[in-house]
Amino acid sequence: MLQGGLYLLVASIPFEYPERTIPLEIPTLTGTIFLLGTLLHPRRCYGRLPSAALWFGVYLIAFLIAMVTSGGEHASEAFSEYVIVVQGVLVFVAAFNLMRDETVAARTLVTFVAACAVRATLPLAGFARTSSAVWTGGERVSALGQNANSAAMILAAGLVAVVGLAFMSRRKDGWRLVLLGALAALLGFAVLETGSRGGLAALLAGVLLFAFAADTLRSRLRNGAIALLAISLLIVATLQLPMMKNRLEASMKTGDLAGREQLYPALWTMFLERPVLGWGPVDNTYELAQRVGQRDRPRRAAHNSVLELLTAIGLVGAIPFLMGAWLSVRRAWLARHRSHGVLPLALLGSLFVSNMSGDWIASKLLWVVLAYALASGKWSAKVYRSITPALSSSLLAEARVHIPAGPSRTVPSLSGGR
Repeated sequence: MLQGGLYLLVASIPFEYPERTIPLEIPTLTGTIFLLGTLLHPRRCYGRLPSAALWFGVYLIAFLIAMVTSGGEHASEAFSEYVIVVQGVLVFVAAFNLMRDETVAARTLVTFVAACAVRATLPLAGFARTSSAVWTGGERVSALGQNANSAAMILAAGLVAVVGLAFMSRRKDGWRLVLLGALAALLGFAVLETGSRGGLAALLAGVLLFAFAADTLRSRLRNGAIALLAISLLIVATLQLPMMKNRLEASMKTGDLAGREQLYPALWTMFLERPVLGWGPVDNTYELAQRVGQRDRPRRAAHNSVLELLTAIGLVGAIPFLMGAWLSVRRAWLARHRSHGVLPLALLGSLFVSNMSGDWIASKLLWVVLAYALASGKWSAKVYRSITPALSSSLLAEARVHIPAGPSRTVPSLSGGR
């Protein structure tokens, strides 16, 4: 039941439905269900408190202080955002403890990939398809009324997970390669259809990390060859989609970044004016809209997570958050020698690049991946596990992970969690 709650949460992430009639977002609702389940097993889910969670706790305290000292003009909106972020931190701690079990971590990945595959299929099947015209020509395609950039971030992470699952399997049966290749093509096409330049950059970052961050020269060469092939296919596919091609050309020729070229300088000026506690959560978005002259919009999102942190809660909150994230990155880097290889680091890299053109700190995907990366250092040394068979069987039944017998080597204990 406990693991099922985690899988339900992860499976719901690609299916956010903005035009819902219920007051809660779908991942927020499934996150609540998961957290209620953890109350039945508190020692299992909260028995170990990683150091990163302490930094995130300081970030939450700073969030409250900034919210109180900002004047409270938009207190209700700020409090709603605070509750969602608190839920994200609790999900982080519980998911970290559960994913210390490598089997749970592997099944979580498989669940996420399967959910992304279903979500990517919806527009192709003509179900819940959402499209919006762009001035450069063509339409940006999403589903369920989702923001195209947010959908691209999630689907790009799903494709990175597919690549990681392929690398994690020693057995390279033909049908498995065909299945993984088909999933990669489906998710790649879905990312390009969104027209998100940030999503494309996030995808490229995740793929490149497999090549540059591998733990051995042989792995770097192998991963580099595969990354080169994947990037070549993405470039060819991008050139075949006029909408995506035109948006990229507009960025290179005119510097058009969908308004970000105006937002970022304004945000930096706001930070310099109030560097310690910022302008207050949510209040910063109203101030930003006034500064960029967006009279038709009362508030404007930062479209960059670092600038969002700096302007909303200042250095007092930004530094603890970044420290907590850094501990997960460090653990993922050191865990390259372990059984999931570069995948935890690649997923983090993909999400961090996405958050340079968007601000998705409240996204459950970010908190689950941070937990996955932090837990990766607790697994066995690199023993190739047959995980990709679970990718196919999970579509019909529960995934299975087979661990072949064999010698393993120890790895020094890592800091960042107890």
